Amino acid sequence: MNEYDYSIYYRNWHDESPEHHAIMAQSKAAEIGRNLKLHPTARILDIGCGFGFALGGLRALGYQNIMGVEQSPQQAAVCRVAGFEVEVTSDTIKWLKAHPSQFDGALLFDVLEHVPVPIQIDFLRAVYTTLKPGGTLLLTVPNANSILAARWLHNDYTHFSSFTEHSLSFVLVNAGFVKTWISNEKGMGRFPRRIWLRRNWPAIRKWLVRWCWLQVFKAEQSYEQIDNISFELNLTAVAAKNV
Repeated sequence: MNEYDYSIYYRNWHDESPEHHAIMAQSKAAEIGRNLKLHPTARILDIGCGFGFALGGLRALGYQNIMGVEQSPQQAAVCRVAGFEVEVTSDTIKWLKAHPSQFDGALLFDVLEHVPVPIQIDFLRAVYTTLKPGGTLLLTVPNANSILAARWLHNDYTHFSSFTEHSLSFVLVNAGFVKTWISNEKGMGRFPRRIWLRRNWPAIRKWLVRWCWLQVFKAEQSYEQIDNISFELNLTAVAAKNV
C-alpha cells in the first residue's frame, strides 16, 4: 500500500459532504457526457477513482455497470461510503493486466501525471489490456500549454509530469491506442458584450488573459499550428483500442 495518505492533499479541495459530491458528480457528468459515447449497459472502470466523483457522474448519466480501482485506502473508503464498488491495489499495472478485455470503457482522470515518466507507457499499455476490442479511454492530464502550467504541475508533490498535445499523443500511440482525439479548447468563449455589468468582469478578465496568451503563442510558435493547442488547465483526450 502507499506509505503516505494522499487524501491529506486531496482534501484541500474536496470534502466528503453529500453536497460537494453532488456538485462534483454533476461536473464530471458533463465532461463524461461530452466525450464518452457508450451504451448504458457498458462496463466502465474508473482508474484512480479517488472520492468517487467520476463514478457519481457515470451514475448520473445512467451507467450502472461501473467500478473503481484505487491505490489510496483512505480515498477508496470515502468512495465506498458513497455506494460504489472499489478495489484497492498497491500495483495498478498488475491489477489491470490481471483483468484483460473486461471493460468497454475506462476513465483516467488526473492520474497519469502521478505515474513515474519511465513507466507511463507501460501503465497505458496495461489500461489498453483491460479494455475490450473497440473499448474507449477518456483521460485528463495537466496541460503544459496553460498559463498556470508550472503551478498546476508542482502544486501536487506527487506529480511527475505535465503534457502537451504532442507528448500525450506520443504515449497513447506507443501504448497501442488508435483514433486518438485531444482537445484544442482555448477556453476563451465569447467576449461579453455588456462590459459595464460587474457580473461580467471575471469573464472579461479571463478572455483578455487568454487572448494575450494566444498572442504569445503566435509570436513564439510561428512554426506550429496554434489551432491544435489547448490553453485549459487540463488536456482532455479520448483514445480507442483496436477492434
